[in-house]
Amino acid sequence: MSTEKSVKQIEEYLRDLDKNKDYPASFSEFIKELNTRIFIPIRIQKEDGEISAKDYKLSYLLALPGVGAIGFNYGDNLVEYREQLLEPASLDEYITALTAYLEAEATPTESTFGMPGPNEQNITYSSLANVELISSISRSISDWNVQDTDTASYNIDEPKIIGIAPVTSKGQDPETGETRFGSNDYYSGPNVALNTANQYIDPRTGETKKLNGKVLTPHFRLGAATEVFSGLSQEAIFEIQQELASIGLDIGSYNFVPGVVDPTLRGGEIDFIGQLMTEANDAIAMFPELNLVDRNANTILGQLRPYMEWKKGVDEQTNVFVESLQREFAADVVPPTEAEVKSAIDQLFIERGINPTANDYQKYATIFGNLQKDAAARAAEIEDNKLSLNDIIGLSKSYNYNTVEVGPYTYGGFGITVPSAEEAREKLGKPLLQQIDITTELGKIIDDLEAGRIDASQEILARTAAAQDFKRNFMVFEENF
Repeated sequence: MSTEKSVKQIEEYLRDLDKNKDYPASFSEFIKELNTRIFIPIRIQKEDGEISAKDYKLSYLLALPGVGAIGFNYGDNLVEYREQLLEPASLDEYITALTAYLEAEATPTESTFGMPGPNEQNITYSSLANVELISSISRSISDWNVQDTDTASYNIDEPKIIGIAPVTSKGQDPETGETRFGSNDYYSGPNVALNTANQYIDPRTGETKKLNGKVLTPHFRLGAATEVFSGLSQEAIFEIQQELASIGLDIGSYNFVPGVVDPTLRGGEIDFIGQLMTEANDAIAMFPELNLVDRNANTILGQLRPYMEWKKGVDEQTNVFVESLQREFAADVVPPTEAEVKSAIDQLFIERGINPTANDYQKYATIFGNLQKDAAARAAEIEDNKLSLNDIIGLSKSYNYNTVEVGPYTYGGFGITVPSAEEAREKLGKPLLQQIDITTELGKIIDDLEAGRIDASQEILARTAAAQDFKRNFMVFEENF
């Protein structure tokens, strides 16, 4: 466009519409007004070296003026986009066509200047328009269309001009009852918005979301999750089940059958893949630069795999963080009360023949508290080390029992071998641990720290017992004497 001239004229036009409340009755009428306010600077270089430039209204160029009117043969680059610039289905279609036309027009085009005859000259012409300004015009119009005025409120469902943005694909969530802007054709979640053309949009303005000028659209259609398993062998299905289990499918939460998928089951493999496809589709709009869908892969699962690998990496990082927090806070227990300390110390000291002092209570209060923390941490570790069905299936291997000795599980010619609990624990690094008995461990510490007192007490008790024996024997001697 010619510097800021087009932008200023359009912005002034939009302000006047708000001021006068005289909005165009149709989107087509609005586009017609828009074309009269967009100016295209055309540069002409004649064969004699003369160079000139002039601004032309887009509406004038779209009329394809003849040589007698404009002075040279013009229109070769415009014809392809003319219909979309005159009668576009939406502002996005208009902006896309205008961008493509100006990019094509920027390349010098050979033509002739003047009417046929001795004065006709060979020329080249090209556009000097600033294509970067088009996106700012698009944003200005989209924002303006839903922007409130002093006297009225507007939104994507009730805009100033219907048709600037395609109608949103509006529906109701069957579980929550909330309004959502999903798709009837593609997997889509509650946190993105699509129009009826299945294009991702800004739910506030209706403007389409783009990456490098290309409108973003979902990839996985409803029903694609079932097709993932279509025609596969039981071995191949089992491998997919293992892969799904590794990225979050809880195979212990439903009637899991190795190598078999029930298409009617809720919460199973197909539902899980459908959820992955929903997330992958939404990621196209939320994180377009990550390229989490391989549209060119030969299989549906191959198309989904970039997202699956990305999700697995994110989940692993999250699990490491969560587990570190769990370990950190597992030992965060309430310190023992004085009464608890006194009761435990009294029992263990008296069993060893010694009497606790105030200093003992103070010293062993800290030790007792630390043992409680260790026991809590050990209990959390034992819980983490419990083997799940996902763990076992992840380490299992499939086989054909027509050629291999039958293993622990078979189903219609297909079977799997599972590791023993010991093998699984070793491979997963989940050892079988014992709970910490606080009383027993505290007793061991007392035996170590108070060994001298305990020995002295035992010595005193032994001497006392010996003295009692001597006295008793002496009295028996006296009686007999």
